[in-house]
Amino acid sequence: MIKKIKSRLSVKVFLLTLLLIAMCCFTTYSFILQAAPKNYQHDIEDVDLELSFLPNELSRTEKEYVYMFLEAESERIGKQYENEFELHFFQSDGQEVSLHDINQLVGGQITDFDKVEKTKTYTASFADSDSIYTLLVTRNTAKHTQTEEAIQGTLPVLCTVVLFGSIISAFFYSWYITAPIKKVSKLSKQMADMDFSGFCSAGRTDEIGVLSDSLNTLSRKLEVALSELQEANQKLQADIDMERRLEKQRVEFFAAASHELKTPITIIKGQLQGMLYQVGRYKDRETYLAQSLEITDTLGKMVQELLTISRLDTLGYTCKKSNLNLSNFIIDRVTAFEDLFMQKDLTVEQSISPEIYILGDMQLLQKALDNLLGNAAAYSGAGNQVLIKLWKDTETTTLTIENTGAHIPDEAISKLFEPFYRVDQSRNRQTGGTGLGLYIVKTIFDLHGAKIEITNTIQGVIVSVQF
Repeated sequence: MIKKIKSRLSVKVFLLTLLLIAMCCFTTYSFILQAAPKNYQHDIEDVDLELSFLPNELSRTEKEYVYMFLEAESERIGKQYENEFELHFFQSDGQEVSLHDINQLVGGQITDFDKVEKTKTYTASFADSDSIYTLLVTRNTAKHTQTEEAIQGTLPVLCTVVLFGSIISAFFYSWYITAPIKKVSKLSKQMADMDFSGFCSAGRTDEIGVLSDSLNTLSRKLEVALSELQEANQKLQADIDMERRLEKQRVEFFAAASHELKTPITIIKGQLQGMLYQVGRYKDRETYLAQSLEITDTLGKMVQELLTISRLDTLGYTCKKSNLNLSNFIIDRVTAFEDLFMQKDLTVEQSISPEIYILGDMQLLQKALDNLLGNAAAYSGAGNQVLIKLWKDTETTTLTIENTGAHIPDEAISKLFEPFYRVDQSRNRQTGGTGLGLYIVKTIFDLHGAKIEITNTIQGVIVSVQF
């Protein structure tokens, strides 16, 4: 029972309110009883007139017999005036003495009766003593009045009314106070369980209503904050996954790079050892020296491209963009490759819209464009065409380079931008490719926010770049 009371706010408020109301009612009753008017039947002036003769009587009485006179006078006053008055006797120092033995103090002082209705004070002495005494008569405050008796008579009924009234008042008061608090408590418990869908409708404008509104606002804000936090966590998880994929790609890249570097070095080492020891076919040094030189050139290209990739993949690397006339830039690069196209017996057709500008890094874009033009020349047979187009739509600028007479297996297209991937290993050895060119091209275009695609067409292969 005690545990239940401690755990229930409504029960505690009910009991506390009941106790306070009951205490207030009975305190009020006590004050009313205390302040009730005294209904006396006699005036104190009547006693005052009689009291004025007592000093003369006492002056003729010896001290030894005074107590009998005082007892008789006190009894007479009590009977005559229905115990409404009391006789008091004091020494000269103001201390009250007993009416039954004037040598015995009763513990009172004459000043105790300053605020009590009383007669005049009279001094008296005895026949055989010069000591001065004081006497007076006061109202008997211990006598119950009619009003007090009437109020006390109603005490049982009043207690019943107060009890039931207190219970009813305490019940409605505790319900009014605790009902919205229960709603607030329920909502706060939902919030503690990370459920922000609840709503507290107190329907009040006082402090409890303000608390309910504030809690509702807090719940909505926490729901938004939690949603944003979840989105941030998802983004962070995506970034972590991306970082893991990049790290995996770096590991795979360097593993492949190590393998790719190891192969030509092993070939060169074998050829040099064969020529040094004049083993079999390696006696023809001129032929194998030329092959070693060719492999060394390829190795040098690979090292340069690895350095380029390392620079582009450096954390925080940003390209130096400027306003670039892409139309003139492409025309200049195509002009630079004219001799190569002529050697390959390739026809170049251009359809370039004039005065197209983009923000780009000229050196990086030159490397990417040279790589694409070089691939077009290397992988197109004699007598074919290289078609170069540049145009601008509302939001995008598109560059296409198509070389006819070529074809890429469909399963290989998705792997073209992977480092060290070669569609045809034997073909690659003839062209001197390292397998890093398209990977570098895509990295450069990614830095420029451009999208590159390679697809097969009816005539051959087309590279499409959208800025």
